[in-house]
Amino acid sequence: MKKLFMAFMGLVLSVSLLQSVEAKTVQVSALENFNTSNPPQVLHVQMNANTRLDYDLMLFQGFQVTGKVVPIQGGGFYFVPVSYVNFQEESLPITKEYPATYKGRAGLVRQNQPFMLVFPDNGPDTFQYYVPSVSDMN
Repeated sequence: MKKLFMAFMGLVLSVSLLQSVEAKTVQVSALENFNTSNPPQVLHVQMNANTRLDYDLMLFQGFQVTGKVVPIQGGGFYFVPVSYVNFQEESLPITKEYPATYKGRAGLVRQNQPFMLVFPDNGPDTFQYYVPSVSDMN
């Protein structure tokens, strides 16, 4: 019985630790061909889903994002967004660093091919906004 209790406590602890280190896995599409083992210094991707990186920055589906590529020893790379193009075709800088890890198979990624980036969790995705009512206007 004691072993069963200890196993249950270990399971509860491991689940709580996994939830505290959450990350956001986001699908993006490559805007040019690149090789994951020898990626370019700058990479352009298109967001395939809305992604809130923090309270101030939301990258919407369809935004084109430019980022620096930092190779990781042993394969793979970090993608650090530096700017994005919004729907009004304005190029806007990203001042904070949000390093995302490439997640996928090693090899050639072709233009328009989707792949995954794992962004760190920088806060909640839901916010409460105050909506004034008619009684507030008087």
